[in-house]
Amino acid sequence: MTIIVCMVNPMNNLRSQMILLFTIVSLLALTITSGCLETPDATPAKVSSEALSKYGWVQIGDVTYETQEEEISGTVIKVNTATIIYQDEQLGQDINVNLQNEISQGHVQTGVQSPTAGSQLITIRIVLPGGIGLPSSVTSKLIDSQITNLAQENNIMNFKKVGTRETNVKDGSSVTANAYSGTITSSDGRNSVSVDVMGIIVPWSGSGSNIIAIGIVPDGDIKVKTELIDLTVITIDGNAEIEEMLELIKTIE
Repeated sequence: MTIIVCMVNPMNNLRSQMILLFTIVSLLALTITSGCLETPDATPAKVSSEALSKYGWVQIGDVTYETQEEEISGTVIKVNTATIIYQDEQLGQDINVNLQNEISQGHVQTGVQSPTAGSQLITIRIVLPGGIGLPSSVTSKLIDSQITNLAQENNIMNFKKVGTRETNVKDGSSVTANAYSGTITSSDGRNSVSVDVMGIIVPWSGSGSNIIAIGIVPDGDIKVKTELIDLTVITIDGNAEIEEMLELIKTIE
């Protein structure tokens, strides 16, 4: 038996759809905004190395740069993005150690795997023509419209918005963090692994670009259920993980 529950990159289709929607909105803005249509390059929205080291997080892979082009009335409009994925390395190690302990004691079969990736944070910088910034109301509607896609890509059940809170970012401004919760379950019909998750999405604009930070963290018990056992591999304080993630987001520049 092999059951795998993993927090995959929530940006698989979300990023490209966001870019397209941002392009459409930017074109509307351009109809009432005069000036240059040049689009600056997107620089990565980086978490500070000091914060990563302090909280045990690491960058996963290289920065991904993308350009979306749209033509209107013979003019090519470009939207540039830069995306980075971060991961809570320490939490991933803790989950794996606990799982291996249960395997060594014979409580769990070797084919069972938990979400060893742990918590993930994705930062996206989106640069529109002329460095146009999006109104917060437009950004919020765009984010909300993508939640269904995010849940489907990660097989998150009952993924719903549970509230908002204010937090500060690097430039000192106050921004709105949107909080979500749901459950990931994987089953082969007789055995299953489940984990509740919490999500956070923080969009803001500044310095001629738009930044979106998207985080997913496990919350509560990670459970393994087989024909013989109902075992909690580890219990994770999702709220503490979210607070840690917000501290990372505050250092993004």
